[in-house]
Amino acid sequence: MKGYWINHVIEIKNHERFFAYAEASESMFTGDNKYGALMKVFGPVTATLKGPPVSHAALVEFDNIQAAIDFWDDPEYAATRAHLGPLDDESATVERRVCCIEAEEIVISPDQWFWLNHVQEIINEEAFFQYANASLEHFNVAAFGPVVHQHAGSQAIQLAAALGFADGSMALNVRETESYRSALAKGGMAENESNVVNRTICALPATSK
Repeated sequence: MKGYWINHVIEIKNHERFFAYAEASESMFTGDNKYGALMKVFGPVTATLKGPPVSHAALVEFDNIQAAIDFWDDPEYAATRAHLGPLDDESATVERRVCCIEAEEIVISPDQWFWLNHVQEIINEEAFFQYANASLEHFNVAAFGPVVHQHAGSQAIQLAAALGFADGSMALNVRETESYRSALAKGGMAENESNVVNRTICALPATSK
């Protein structure tokens, strides 16, 4: 089992400081440190399909869940986070959510797209997981789980997911297909899911690593 960060960047308030952080930390996400930290997806969100708009999203892989937790306070990485402001308050530069989950290794293929999802609250667990189980056939990669630890974000996240598609057309349009709407219907979510779940779904492409 691997550890993963599933990140949503809600708003970049100071672009100079944020991208200075991104540039300074880039070499730490190549998979060759003691944490196995590997940036698998990062970029602007093509579409926020559910929930308030998200600017950028990221998927970072670690050797295990403890590595995903410990990396945040590694002295070298903490030094790069200093570009964002005080280590305990980066809100003047960026509003983001950084969530740790444990999942099977995610393999990324050419032309892969992802939904990187944050589930703020599951209101009706039985209905939600009826939908979730029925929806799995639509993804060629499905990694999800409860948030074990949340490094950043004013809004607590209950569950996070990285759900893969073979191409962008599916990622952006699958919600309109009969089969996906059937999965929503199994959880009573076809017309309105607010009584079942509060979530954010971001779609973006990934480059094979």
